[in-house]
Amino acid sequence: MNQIEFKKKEIQKIINLLNAKKFQEVISKTKSLIKKFPNEYIFYNALGMALMNTSQFEESLNILDSAIKLGENNIHVLNNLGLVHGYLANYQKANEYFDRALKIKPNFLNALINLANLKEKLNLNNDAVEILKIALKYYPEDYFLHYTIGTIYQFLGDFKNSHKHYKKSLSINPEYTEIYRLMSMTKKFQKNDEDLEIIKNKLNDKNLSEIKKMHLHFALGKAFDDTKDFKNSFLNFKEGNDIKNKLLKFSFKLDENILKNLKNNFEEKTNSLSLKINSEKKIIFIIGMPRSGTSLIEQVLSAHEEVAGAGELTFLTDAIYKEFFINPGNCDFSLISFEKLKKVQKFYIDKVNQLNYSEKYIVDKAPLNFKWAGFIKKIFPNAYVINCNRDPMDICWSNYKQYYSSSNLGFAYSLKNLGEFYNLYEEYMVFWQKVSGEKNLLNIKYETLTENFEDGVKKLLSFCDLKWSSRCIEFYKSKNSVSTASLAQVRQPIYKTSVASWKNYYDYLGDLENSIKK
Repeated sequence: MNQIEFKKKEIQKIINLLNAKKFQEVISKTKSLIKKFPNEYIFYNALGMALMNTSQFEESLNILDSAIKLGENNIHVLNNLGLVHGYLANYQKANEYFDRALKIKPNFLNALINLANLKEKLNLNNDAVEILKIALKYYPEDYFLHYTIGTIYQFLGDFKNSHKHYKKSLSINPEYTEIYRLMSMTKKFQKNDEDLEIIKNKLNDKNLSEIKKMHLHFALGKAFDDTKDFKNSFLNFKEGNDIKNKLLKFSFKLDENILKNLKNNFEEKTNSLSLKINSEKKIIFIIGMPRSGTSLIEQVLSAHEEVAGAGELTFLTDAIYKEFFINPGNCDFSLISFEKLKKVQKFYIDKVNQLNYSEKYIVDKAPLNFKWAGFIKKIFPNAYVINCNRDPMDICWSNYKQYYSSSNLGFAYSLKNLGEFYNLYEEYMVFWQKVSGEKNLLNIKYETLTENFEDGVKKLLSFCDLKWSSRCIEFYKSKNSVSTASLAQVRQPIYKTSVASWKNYYDYLGDLENSIKK
């Protein structure tokens, strides 16, 4: 076999491995192929994609930088450079690479979709929709394009247009079962609902993969919950969760190590440290367990004239991992120093500044920042920390009903893991309040807030040194993009029906109740 035939055969193997999502195999094969064909961009590009899909973003960037040197007008490499810069929160750079690709090929679908997703992330929602409308003129029958615009409309609370594009996507590709789950989030099912029957029948397809079935089970769990068929609801949620849990193989080892290491080092290492901050922006950190009311608090605050809701930012975790983790599974907080905390501060502020919010206050509502609550007050002395909590049974059951795109929430697919993770969250908060003092954060109880909403809003605004605004009471009228599992709930006025909703499933949740420490 000559070199050209060999290369063609290897390229096809790499494409097949990428399509099968066998990224580790791609990484292994392309590294050796690059040595053999150092001027062939496609192997660099494939390696960059595989590294990106395994969250090795810095490594991916280095490889793609090498690839673009082999041809500065290669639209595929330019598109992937845009993607990796987006993952690294280098938003301006990401935008530049997508623009370069589209200047060369204005109808390049991947770059149009990726640029629209970037605009949505930057809260430039109208720009995102307009880009996708342009793409639809070129590709009116592309199922993934309709899925993408349907998802952005869903984030914006335009559920009518969202469903229209989701249904069009399904008409083109009926196997894209994730759409049934997404549509179920913003639909109230009735008994004998036509959509419910469609999903049930779809589940009988023996050719569906386990992952495709998983999405249908989550959709049916929601549908049966709406129709108050709690037995079938639970059985379907369990089926969906069991599939996901089997795939993830979640372990508590890392979180337990973080907490132990913090307890051994944080107080001693930070006692004499005091940082100043040059940024005029004030950050409001909303922390707590997922499904504890964090999205509601963000929407209430971001309805205020001086506040921008930035969603669930990864910047703080990214910076702490960069400075204090020897590798992704091994932390060392004995390394805490003024210089390292200053680096965390700079990294975070630099990334926030790229978001280009004009408002004085920025809300970061990444719930799992509860792990870093003590760091926040040391690093951002003018920040506000709001800890959300709720009946732990409601929190755990509400999490169990959700499918999350984030890989950081692997505990959510097992009732046993959920109970244990809630206990771990409580242990973190007891530690942080002992170390940092109660005055440095505001504890908000979801049930209390919904019972006396206006008083709760006044308390929130006062804590954040914000003047009263009636807009915060009508938070559900906000046009902010919401991409969390609460995207349907926060478009409604305040309600109390979710309080103690776990009791509908009382017969199935005994083990969970017993696992939560009282």
